[in-house]
Amino acid sequence: MHFDESQYEESRLISLLADDSEYAFQLLYDRHRKKIYQTALRYLKSPILAQEVVQDVFMKLWFNRRKLNSDQPIGAWLYTLTKNNLLNRLKKIANEWNAMKEISMVSEVAVNNVENRLQESQYNELLEEAVRSLPVQQQKVFILARRHHLTYLEIGEKLGISALTVKTHMSRALEAIKKYFSDKGILVSAIFILLLL
Repeated sequence: MHFDESQYEESRLISLLADDSEYAFQLLYDRHRKKIYQTALRYLKSPILAQEVVQDVFMKLWFNRRKLNSDQPIGAWLYTLTKNNLLNRLKKIANEWNAMKEISMVSEVAVNNVENRLQESQYNELLEEAVRSLPVQQQKVFILARRHHLTYLEIGEKLGISALTVKTHMSRALEAIKKYFSDKGILVSAIFILLLL
């Protein structure tokens, strides 16, 4: 078919479409559907989504049938619709991926927080056991220093011993607690024990 005849035929179909001709719509659909589908498939990589693009584009064609200019090639108008539809879909997909990544990161942080809290709780439990296993005087020194935040001087006054003796008891308590953890297969430093409190 000669180009002018093809253009004339398409112009005639657009005019008929403007008069609600379903036959004209079907002919335009058959003529342009494949190209729109292939373009959409190239970008979306999904036959289902590509088919949705075809449906969206031709629905718009039907709803805008009375506004079309029969002198303008319908192919260019349909291609612009297709391009806009694809851009919107790709933006939506990108936003969904970003949202999923954020949700994944948040849930990962939440899981880590739960694991950390669980681990912290287990360490605290072990620490309580370790403190209970200390000799009485070391227990008192440790509890007054770490839970009541008293200085060695204040502890010494409270227990009737010198600050130097308090320091010695504290040092021995920390070593005993470290050993308690080590015996349970957990390597910790004295600093870590203090941080637990």
